[in-house]
Amino acid sequence: MKRTLSRSVLGGLIASVLCILTLTGCEDHPMAPGLPGTPSTTTVSAQDPAQVSPGTPASVETKVIRVIDGDTVAVQPVAGALSVTDTRGDVPEHTVRLLGIDAPEMNYRKDIGPECGAKAATDHLGGILPQTMPVTIEFDPRSDRTDRYGRSLAYVITPAHNDAARQQVTDGYAMPWFPKGEPEPQRIPEYRTAADRAVALHAGAHSQCAPIGRS
Repeated sequence: MKRTLSRSVLGGLIASVLCILTLTGCEDHPMAPGLPGTPSTTTVSAQDPAQVSPGTPASVETKVIRVIDGDTVAVQPVAGALSVTDTRGDVPEHTVRLLGIDAPEMNYRKDIGPECGAKAATDHLGGILPQTMPVTIEFDPRSDRTDRYGRSLAYVITPAHNDAARQQVTDGYAMPWFPKGEPEPQRIPEYRTAADRAVALHAGAHSQCAPIGRS
């Protein structure tokens, strides 16, 4: 009889504790960084991909696979942060459109040839972002993180803390640009200053093409 009573009391205590936990929930306790619904500044590494919800990290570490044109680069996908956008090559890729700039078009899938300065701009970005270089993809809090093609819209930062987009503008191979009706990216003012200087100096493609890209 005593054993039956003890088990009943113990069961009641456990039920009470579970009830209290259910009522209180986790509202008073911050969620771990990277979980759904929690803002995070976590940097995700391509070498150690964490299971982070898409759109969560403010920056992502990865590596360059190839440069596509003067304002676009393919990088190694990262689980939960940079999804695969292209599987046509030997390895899966994630495409990043450099935020805040526009370079002359290569027109790969068109019957017309490359725009003036497009090949030079592509080659120049290839020098800034060579294959296998580790880079950090940084998202702008004002701008959309992806476009309609699933490409990331972001800054690409090299190990020397060099902003690849700004370098393209500084050296005269791209111009500041963002879509009309969209919020202005944070770095546009510094890109404009760099562009004014590059135009005045006839740097890069400005020495042969007028204009270059969209401005």
